[in-house]
Amino acid sequence: MSAITFCTLCENKGVSGIFRCEGCSQTFCLQHTNEHRQYLTHQLKEIMLENEAIFKCFTDNKQSSLLFDQINQWEKDSIVKVQQTAQNARLQIQQFSQVQKEQTKEKFSQINKQLEEARQTQKYLEKDLYRWKILLEQLQYDLCMLSPSIILHQDHSQGLINNIFILKKDQQSILNEKLISSSTEIYFDDNHHVAMHCGPCRAPAHVIGTQEYSSGQHQIRLFISKSTDEFILSFNIMSKLMPMSTISSDSQYLTYGWQSNDCVNPSHCSLASDKHFQDLRGKTKFHIKLFMDCDQQKISYFNEKTKQTREINVDIQKCPLPWKLLLYLYDIGDSVRLLSSCQLS
Repeated sequence: MSAITFCTLCENKGVSGIFRCEGCSQTFCLQHTNEHRQYLTHQLKEIMLENEAIFKCFTDNKQSSLLFDQINQWEKDSIVKVQQTAQNARLQIQQFSQVQKEQTKEKFSQINKQLEEARQTQKYLEKDLYRWKILLEQLQYDLCMLSPSIILHQDHSQGLINNIFILKKDQQSILNEKLISSSTEIYFDDNHHVAMHCGPCRAPAHVIGTQEYSSGQHQIRLFISKSTDEFILSFNIMSKLMPMSTISSDSQYLTYGWQSNDCVNPSHCSLASDKHFQDLRGKTKFHIKLFMDCDQQKISYFNEKTKQTREINVDIQKCPLPWKLLLYLYDIGDSVRLLSSCQLS
């Protein structure tokens, strides 16, 4: 006869067990069997609720919400810093602009005085009219464009967002180049930084720079203004060894550069692709960055408006170092202004 196993929960009462749970290895009477099953059912429901809660986390992203909050706060703080830095830069530009306007106003007063005196005395010629017209155009340029001595600098040593600030360079440090000419048609202004063709008639006129470039890389920034798009104007380099008297005639030396009709000087340097190239042709105003690489023996220019770039390799036998800036003006009212000049390396 087998031994009697009592109900685990009714052991003190001597009630025999009728069901043994294989999960917990306990024996229960009929009453406690049902209660034990209900208990297991309740435990399963709690686990299922916890399972549902975890499943909801897959869509709620609560795990990363704190990180998102930190990122959002960083974004807000960064925007505030950027806006403040930008506003400070705007205020600096406004201050510099006001100073430049005052300086331009002084030049305007001088021209206005000359015009009034000419009107009263009737002592003026065609060349005076052209000169005043060009000078007024230069003043208008100054009112619309900040001086090249004022630049926006970005601090690339910073992290994700570069800091910016406004710098004002010494004007002499960016304009060590000056313009000279033996042509009687050429007049100068702004301490020989502006060359003007004032006639009295259309005629070839050459303007050269005083600086010599024998090594390193150099940049000259020019504002070129043509009276019309009908006649040719060019910006070039020449060898110091080339006499001015031979520029327009046969010479053992050549000049290298570009014409306002997009032709190349000298013509044999033109490429097949240059035939259909259009950048300067048909325009009367150019902002040009002219680059001279003496070490690599080549020159190039960058048109600030069209973003076009062109390059020429220089035959050092035909254009020996040192080089000098050479400008060709023909039409009355044509002018060239030196905006800046500096050595890059």
